[in-house]
Amino acid sequence: MPRKSAKLRNSAELKHTVPVSVSRPRFKVSSAIAEIDPVKLSRKANVEIEVGTFAGNGCGSTVSAVVRKGTVVQLKVTPCAEDSPLRVDPALKSLVIAARKKLGLRGTPPKFRAMPFAAFQSNAADITVTTITCAQICIWGHCIVCCTLPQGGFYCGDRIIIVRD
Repeated sequence: MPRKSAKLRNSAELKHTVPVSVSRPRFKVSSAIAEIDPVKLSRKANVEIEVGTFAGNGCGSTVSAVVRKGTVVQLKVTPCAEDSPLRVDPALKSLVIAARKKLGLRGTPPKFRAMPFAAFQSNAADITVTTITCAQICIWGHCIVCCTLPQGGFYCGDRIIIVRD
């Protein structure tokens, strides 16, 4: 008697344990931020200034500060031009939370609080890295970078970075 063939599917989900490596992308402060005169900036109504970039493998996420009359009121994260946000499903959310825990990044980062530009300028890297935390998550040499957003939540780009030795 012939064996019954297995039912073919177009898609399926499965759970499988794989090694995952995580790291924190380095934050590189823009050299231009040190050259800005806080007194002149206090006369400007609304300015956006590049603070720096989280450098991952390939394109990094740029962080800019929104300054109103000499006060930094908001930090903004601009992902790579090629990126668009991934839909956050429960599996991705739990992976990002687990990666953050493994890196010692527990809970949500503190929300950014408005401050004078001069105070921000002298400590831009520490304030940015404390407020916006990123994790590079790699599985089988394919990596994505996920960053928390200053207004809450997190961003993961859809561009997959292939790491070659």
